[in-house]
Amino acid sequence: MTNTMTIAKLEEISTSNQPVHLMPGTRAGVIDWHVLDQIWHFIQHAEDPKWNVVENDKPLPGVSRPAIVDFHGDLASSLNALKDYLRQSHPQRYCGLVFTDSFTEPTFIRIFDPKLVTSMCNIYGNTPAPSWVISTMDAAQLAASHKASSILPNHRLGKPLPAAPRHPQVADSLDARRLGCPLPLLHTARSLRRLAVGEVLEIVTIDPGAVNDIAVLCQSTGAKLLAVAEAEYGYSYFLERGPDKRSTAKDLLP
Repeated sequence: MTNTMTIAKLEEISTSNQPVHLMPGTRAGVIDWHVLDQIWHFIQHAEDPKWNVVENDKPLPGVSRPAIVDFHGDLASSLNALKDYLRQSHPQRYCGLVFTDSFTEPTFIRIFDPKLVTSMCNIYGNTPAPSWVISTMDAAQLAASHKASSILPNHRLGKPLPAAPRHPQVADSLDARRLGCPLPLLHTARSLRRLAVGEVLEIVTIDPGAVNDIAVLCQSTGAKLLAVAEAEYGYSYFLERGPDKRSTAKDLLP
C-alpha cells in the first residue's frame, strides 16, 4: 500500500513554497532548476542581508584553475553567470548539486562544480568540497562554522564513515558509501523491486555527483526522485518506486 505520509513529507522537503526548517546539520538539495531560479531571485532581491560569496575549493598544487565566475562585480550578474555555468556543465534533468538551509528564505548555500564530482560508486572517501559557498555570514564566521561542524570530511578507504541513521519515514534504506561499481546501481535496482509501488527508498552515498547515476536509475526503473539531503554522514537520495518498470543488470550497465 502506498505510504502517502512518507511521500507527502519528502515532497514537502523538495517542493514546498513554505520555509523549510531542516534538522541541524542537514541541508536540502535543489532538484528542480526552477527552484534554483527562485533562490537566485531571493538573493538578488533581498533587502537586508549582505550576501558573501566564497570560492571554497582549492586547485591541486601545480594546477592552474582560472576563475569560472568573477564575483568582484555585480552580484546579480555573477549569480546568473554561475547558473549558466551549472546548466552548461551539468546538462541534466536534475540539478542536485546545490544544497541550502531553505528553499524560500536561504541563509547558507553550498554549490558543487559538476566537473569535480564523481559518482555513487565513489568508495575512497575523496568527497569533493563545494566550489562556492553563498551565505549571509562573513568569511570569518564561515570558517568558524566549518571548524565547528565539518560536512562529511574525507574518509579514505579503510577508515570508518559516520554512522548513517535510517530515515524513519522510508520503506527501506541502502548504504552505498562503500559499494564499488556496479554494485550501487544493481543493489538500488534490487531494493526498488522489493518495494510496493509508491514506497520510498533512501540511498546514502558520499559524493554529490551520485545525482547523475540517480537520473539513470530513474530512467531505467521508472522511479521518481523525491528529495535530496546533505548531512554529516553523506548524501541521501529518496526514490519513489514507480509502476512495474523493471531493470536488469544489462539495462543499468554502460
